[in-house]
Amino acid sequence: MFGVWKRKPATPDVVIYTRPDCPLCDKAKDLLHELQKEFPFNLVEKDVDSEEKARKYYTDRIPVILVNNREVAGYPPEDKWVKIALKNAHRLDMRPM
Repeated sequence: MFGVWKRKPATPDVVIYTRPDCPLCDKAKDLLHELQKEFPFNLVEKDVDSEEKARKYYTDRIPVILVNNREVAGYPPEDKWVKIALKNAHRLDMRPM
């Protein structure tokens, strides 16, 4: 009747769309690497020109950061919004054992 609940923190997925030779992109990547120490997450860096859909939506706004497929920061990236998104993404996932 009663079960034991297991708490398992979710590991967020973060994607950053960048372009070569983009100083703001380099800054945003540095920010993400710093935040990764405080909020563990899976980081994927993608060239905005490598995907047609990304190029269509983000080409003029890079760098763009997505947390769990939701855009949280664009040009220029603000670290406070990325931090808030990562904190929210680290909510506990309650699953029965």
